[in-house]
Amino acid sequence: MFDIRPLGPADLGLVLDMQERISSSLMEKDIFQTSTPEFISYCLADGGRCYGVSYGRETVAYRMVYFPRDREFNLSRDTSLPPSEYRHVGHWDTIAVLPEWRGHGLARLMNARALADLAGTDIRHLFATSSPKNPHGVRSLIEAGFRPVDLVRKFGGKLRFLFYRPSPGGWAAASGGGTEASVPLSSTDELERAFQDGWTGIRVAHDERGVAHLRMKRQPLPFSDGQP
Repeated sequence: MFDIRPLGPADLGLVLDMQERISSSLMEKDIFQTSTPEFISYCLADGGRCYGVSYGRETVAYRMVYFPRDREFNLSRDTSLPPSEYRHVGHWDTIAVLPEWRGHGLARLMNARALADLAGTDIRHLFATSSPKNPHGVRSLIEAGFRPVDLVRKFGGKLRFLFYRPSPGGWAAASGGGTEASVPLSSTDELERAFQDGWTGIRVAHDERGVAHLRMKRQPLPFSDGQP
């Protein structure tokens, strides 16, 4: 039986310990972006929403949501979102599950809880990032209503998908009929061109060789005309 609870300032040591355990377990260190104690403390206080999942007495996963407010680190700055909307932005920040507890749907559990909690707030725009080398992470965000809309370099030059989700209602139905494109996650130049042409990712699929592709449709950001 898994239980989910809000985390607060007293849980800083717990999050730091789990962050280190998860980071040290990964072969691909580039996939998981660690956070500073200052950033985690900000999110655990009134700078975000944080959740932990426990099984018995052990905490096995956590999710951090970050509210940039007037801070410089705001993913919306990589888009055409009007600056007047920056205070209404939330980041779907770190999600971490201990290796032995992956495959139990814990990401979906925490995403559902966080989305429900934010529905009654003034947060209208949700952003997130994920590595193109992490198809599972990309798929998890898409399942939570996010769509990859660009490729950016963040966290010291690491290549990341930039995701967006309108809050709380989600994306409107896409125009353009059923036309879709399929681009391998490893084909970053082709993905960048597709994003520049107004395509967004809608799901992850694997071909007969097991290669992960991003299925895409033409749908620009809802504020691309300068309106929130």
